[in-house]
Amino acid sequence: MTFYCKKGCRTCQKARDWLEAHGVPYRFVDYTKEPPPEELVRKIIAEFGEGALRRRHKRFKELKDRGPKAWIEAIREDPGLLIRPILVFEDGRYAVGFDPEYWESLFGDTRSRA
Repeated sequence: MTFYCKKGCRTCQKARDWLEAHGVPYRFVDYTKEPPPEELVRKIIAEFGEGALRRRHKRFKELKDRGPKAWIEAIREDPGLLIRPILVFEDGRYAVGFDPEYWESLFGDTRSRA
């Protein structure tokens, strides 16, 4: 599994701590240095719309009403605009954001692995 996030992000650190505490193997990718594939970005935007953008990003207000094409271009220039973290499973499924309850449902009872 690939874990796209930003080094130094507090939410990402909580997510990493969760993965490690639950014994879930992953490959960390700092998405500011190695952005997710554009195909994945397009899928996330198609599913979440404006919710794929980080509301606290300095460009959010400027971009929120401009639509998917502008968002994809902006993310290409600044991946930090994209919501994080992003988990990409080997089978192509993905999850965005960190919600421990949702992650429990994704991984089942992982406590027995830790």
